[in-house]
Amino acid sequence: MRFSENRKVAFVALALCVVISLFGFGGMGLARERGKVLKVYDRGTEPDLDIRHSMDAYLDAAAEKAQEMVSEAELYIGKTQTTQKVADLAALVADSDLDTRYQAWTDLKGAVDGLYNAVQRATDSDQFAQFKIAYRDFNGAKDKIEKDEYHRLAADYNGLIGSFPGGLVATVTGQGTLNTFGG
Repeated sequence: MRFSENRKVAFVALALCVVISLFGFGGMGLARERGKVLKVYDRGTEPDLDIRHSMDAYLDAAAEKAQEMVSEAELYIGKTQTTQKVADLAALVADSDLDTRYQAWTDLKGAVDGLYNAVQRATDSDQFAQFKIAYRDFNGAKDKIEKDEYHRLAADYNGLIGSFPGGLVATVTGQGTLNTFGG
């Protein structure tokens, strides 16, 4: 019996080649792409610079400025639910896994604006200069987060796994979408 004459064996061999190509090589390719995106998240596009220009660093900076705002706000309005909420969200943004960090960041942006409004209503604007500086710096970090290259790369990766056969490979290999942090 020759291999070329047995259609069942040929079909099984072809199916096996397709499965190995899709899930073996395709899965490794998706994992490699995901790794590249996460490297940009962690180290930025210029990893050799002394100053980190990355989503991770920008989120850390925003969380730090939010904590400074809480400290300043407590001088003017005391410890409130609003200050506690901002403090809790900032802590999650500073030290969590990617998905938790994404949700906390989404919530923190609005909570910081609410804190700013609460302090502004409670005191004379000349009295809370340090608070305003921390708020300005928070918004600077927010702008950097919104303009970071990570957003495009994460969206491209999500597009890869949102189409065929990428979606099938991602499902089988357990690789889900990446949060784009609103970019």
